[in-house]
Amino acid sequence: MSAAPHLVTVPTQPDVDKLAEEYQSLEKEFDKAEADLKAVAVKLDQKAEDLIRMVTNFGSAHAEKSKLLHGIRFEIMSTYGISTSVDGAAVERFRLELVKAKQARLLKKIFEKTIRWNLSPVASVIIQAEKKLSNKLLALYAQCTVTKPKKPSLIVRPKKLGA
Repeated sequence: MSAAPHLVTVPTQPDVDKLAEEYQSLEKEFDKAEADLKAVAVKLDQKAEDLIRMVTNFGSAHAEKSKLLHGIRFEIMSTYGISTSVDGAAVERFRLELVKAKQARLLKKIFEKTIRWNLSPVASVIIQAEKKLSNKLLALYAQCTVTKPKKPSLIVRPKKLGA
């Protein structure tokens, strides 16, 4: 691929055609490479899912939330996690019920107030220590957090020699 000459004169029609053909050729090359890359990405994602499933089913415990599957030259590790977030609507229902139950004093202990109500890092400890909450309030508190599994991560690596 050669760079276009620095034009100091008006290009001739054959020059224009040659440059346009080179550009279109590069566009086609790029489009093919992009399509090839997408196809490889799909295969890679599918292989990763297959390996994660295999490690999940047949791997041995490695560390908390991870499993390891040993080959002769390689090992495959999958790590599993969860994410926890706060459900703002559930927090508001819980907060309103605390006020209604005349236990609003707990609000500042359980929640950190920003623009919206967030659970304090020690909220569950306070809830467990609080013996006066009704089953309804406890159920509403339980709805304040949402736990979802994360997609497992995957590491495929050569084994360390002598390990």
